[in-house]
Order: sequence, then structure tokens, then C-alpha cells
Amino acid sequence: MTTIVTALMYSGKQDPSWELTSEQAKQLKEILSEKREVTMEMSALSFGLLGYRGFIIESYEPSIPSKAFCFDGIIDLIDQRHANFIDKDSSLESFLLQTGIKALTESEKSFISTEISKNSKGGPASKNRDLKSTMDLLTVPPFDPGKWNIASVQRFNNCYNYANDIITNTFAQPGKGSGQMYNDISCAEVSSAAKRDGQISVMSASSTPLEGHFIALVIAPDYDYHWYRLDSNGKWSHKPGQTPAKNTDNNGQLITDPKTCSKYPYTEFCGLFHCKPDKVQIR
Repeated sequence: MTTIVTALMYSGKQDPSWELTSEQAKQLKEILSEKREVTMEMSALSFGLLGYRGFIIESYEPSIPSKAFCFDGIIDLIDQRHANFIDKDSSLESFLLQTGIKALTESEKSFISTEISKNSKGGPASKNRDLKSTMDLLTVPPFDPGKWNIASVQRFNNCYNYANDIITNTFAQPGKGSGQMYNDISCAEVSSAAKRDGQISVMSASSTPLEGHFIALVIAPDYDYHWYRLDSNGKWSHKPGQTPAKNTDNNGQLITDPKTCSKYPYTEFCGLFHCKPDKVQIR
């Protein structure tokens, strides 16, 4: 029997995954069997945050849920339609991090460990648990993420796919379609790769193009890239990695400017591009 753990932490790059050993799977069963407090709070997965956003567990083991999500003190048994559970002191999340010690780089382990510690003490992710009530009050702009959020599409298409409005089911990478990917995660490298795919660098997105639409690139230096798309209503939307497409930032606010919206750890704004979907090549 197999149990796979995936650390959700990237938007453009593939998230790291690993298979639990039989001993780790046994420990996971014991941890999940512990009596826990029930909660009606939703996990932050529902809000598609940027940056680190927990672990997905997918299992065929008896006594382990077939699919579960753990982040910021909440255990969400995705395939079971009932209340969630409290992960006190993020103990399950910390255990899952330890199981990936051989699959994660030192920088990835350090980053996740810092985020777990911060969130378990009431950090940024904790604040987003209450976003649902706030978002319900917002006027939803006329963008249609439906085609991106079905299971057969959501997991296999990333922010670059969404920005281009092209479903490839390959987790498209800048430059791959044109034959030369980026060499490192920097504005210069990812921008150049995107231009090779057919993206056109522009200074402003203030006017409506006669063909195509505008997209924007941001970078978490030496970590990951992320793309936004300007929709017909004048607001921006995006799709963080394999999570749902959305039109809000990390603070639950509608995105009017990708340069200034809440998007930690994507702190570097690289620029705007004119995308013509029928003329770009992405893969």
C-alpha cells in the first residue's frame, strides 16, 4: 500500500512529493487516530494562498484517509463532507515535514519549518481562516474560473497556464514551449523565457488590447515565480500552483494591482506582458 505526501509551496514549479515508509505510515495512522477537537473552521487551502500552504496526504493504506490536507492547525479530510479537526500545535504538520527530510532541500525544509512555527502562533495563514465571511460580502467580478477548478484540470495546470488561458495539463514552464527554459528563478531569466514563448513586454496595462490580454510576473527570489492575469472587469486573477483559480490576494482583497497586492513571499515585481494566446507556445 502507498501513502504520498506533497508539500504545497510553489506556484510555478512542481511541488515536492515523497512516499512514506511503512514505519512512517504506521506513525501517521497513530497520529490520525488520536482524539481531536472538531472545528467548523475551514482550512486555508480553500483560499488558495501563495507561498507555503500545507501538506496533502494521498493514501491507499487502511485506516488512513484517502485524501487529507493539513495546514495551520486544521486537518481537512477532503473526501469526507463533515467538520474539520484541530491539529494542536501543528503536530501533524511538523511530523509530515520530518517524513520529507530526504525529499526536500535544506532551504525548503528551513522555509517550511519557519512557516509552521509562525502559523501555529497566529501568523498570516491563521488570519486567513476567517476570510470566507469577508469574501462573501465582496462583489464577485465576472471572471470564470470554473474550467480551471475541476479535478482533471486544477492539479495539472499552474499559474502560467492560467495567465495564458491555455490548458496543457503539463504544469507549463516559461521557455519550455519554445525550447529553452529559464536557468534560475530571477526576473531576468523567467521574463526572457516567457518572451521566447511569445510574451510581449509592455510598460502599462492601462488600455484594452485589440487582441489578447495583459499578464504580470512576480518573483520570490531564488524560490519560485508567479503569474497574474488582467480580466475584462479591470481586476486581476491568478491560480496558485495546483490550487483553485481565484481573484483575491493573500489578504482576501480583490486584486487591482499585482505590484502592490499582498503576495508574500513573491516580493519582486518583474513587469507586465501582452499575451496573445493564439500566438504563444507553452508546454
